[in-house]
Amino acid sequence: MNARPILVMGICGTGKSTVARGIADRIGGCFIEADLFHDEASVARMRAGQPLTDDMRWGWLDRLGAALVAAPRRGVLACSALGFAHRERLRATAGPLDIVFLHGERSLIAARMNARRGHYMPASLIDSQLEALQPPNPVTEGALWISVALSPDQIIDQAVGAFAPSPGISTGGENP
Repeated sequence: MNARPILVMGICGTGKSTVARGIADRIGGCFIEADLFHDEASVARMRAGQPLTDDMRWGWLDRLGAALVAAPRRGVLACSALGFAHRERLRATAGPLDIVFLHGERSLIAARMNARRGHYMPASLIDSQLEALQPPNPVTEGALWISVALSPDQIIDQAVGAFAPSPGISTGGENP
């Protein structure tokens, strides 16, 4: 049985994909990019600068939960999972999750979003994402909070240190 999946979450522009891919590479896990699971209507809506509604997210979250279950190795999911209900929807299919919550100053995140190319999510959606954000609880959800002011390697090191089992030791997802 695989260890609990790892959810790398946060608003747009926090580096979820970079961090989740790095964690998956380090632990021999299976990287899952949530953006690839959106339907065409949702992508078109976001591209037009319109936030998704929860009703638009439910099927997407169900597909992501199924992808975590089907992963051949420990799944590492890059997904906004902004609300508690979104994380609960993932847990309903995938079971308990280890959570890495990427957070930071709005100005830093906006600068990163304005610098990236080829992504459908415009920086204009930062405020709606911040409004929808219900940060995960470090105690009840076992979430590890990491500032995006750190380098991707520093973030990955912290996450792997917290959630990757040492040889012969199982991980329950507790923060150190």
